[in-house]
Amino acid sequence: MEFNLSTRRIATCNGLKDGSVWGWVTTLMFPPEGRHRKRRVANLALCALGLLSGCALSVFLHVTSVSVDDQLKVLLGGGGNSTVLLHGREAFVTDVKMGDYSLHLRREVEEELGRKVERILLTHAHGDHARGLWAFPDVPVVMVHPNAKARLEAEGQHANWVEVEREVRVRLGSEEVRVLYLGVGHTDGDLVAFMPARKLLVSGDLFSTGYVPHVDEAYGGDVAQLVDTLDRLLALDFERVVPGHGELAPRAEVQAVADRLHALKAAVAAAVAAGKTEAQTVAEVPWKALQGELKEIPFSADGEKNVHMMWRALQRSATLAGAHE
Repeated sequence: MEFNLSTRRIATCNGLKDGSVWGWVTTLMFPPEGRHRKRRVANLALCALGLLSGCALSVFLHVTSVSVDDQLKVLLGGGGNSTVLLHGREAFVTDVKMGDYSLHLRREVEEELGRKVERILLTHAHGDHARGLWAFPDVPVVMVHPNAKARLEAEGQHANWVEVEREVRVRLGSEEVRVLYLGVGHTDGDLVAFMPARKLLVSGDLFSTGYVPHVDEAYGGDVAQLVDTLDRLLALDFERVVPGHGELAPRAEVQAVADRLHALKAAVAAAVAAGKTEAQTVAEVPWKALQGELKEIPFSADGEKNVHMMWRALQRSATLAGAHE
């Protein structure tokens, strides 16, 4: 197996670095005596390729700029979606993407729109939403949940943090933005931004248009608690949502996903109450029908995985409840 490797100074997911490695597999050679191992070697090659070029590959992903009105712009793609709210000569930005897309975002605000970023909201700590922070080193205010802040600092990221544990109301010119923590869901540090005058919600990855709900247990996410968090989100008076990924969507699409999760939770709860094992529950719950037309996120989210996580979450809740009796 042969790789072409090079080093250069590039913008990576973690900022500008000298000697960043990039490359690709050019040949896969299997000696006669080792041909039976070719599937294994090919898989290793794909893993190596992903490790070497996964972040750099994001440079080729498409960013779409959507002007909602004269003061509000949304940049879809290039990592998580970013919202830019203009007020006077300043800008409020939600999520800062990753790699070169962070520079794209900054140029869009500073050069195309002629504004200075004064406030940033990070909806959570995942790299596709937050690792572009390196491109905004002098921003005076970066709002973040304490759990997300702890993870970002563990990765070596630092900023002028303003921690949001419940709600912060920000007055930007004549407009109010409510930054809220509504509970555990995608992670244990998800924030949303609600703009009441516009009836617009920025959801982060609590909702992604057209996709199966994605919960990251390694970041403290919990699919059972996501059901309750989406209920609290839907208590807000919004009509449109800027999702973590995908196109802007009407409120009805968020409601539809919440309804599917309620049905999933009820089905899994019945299986748990009947003493079903995790494997039995996955086999019996009609997760494909509950998933419906929602698309899977490769290696991250699908209906079957959510059944596994829901079973574990409800088992944890039952165990805790029993311990307190």
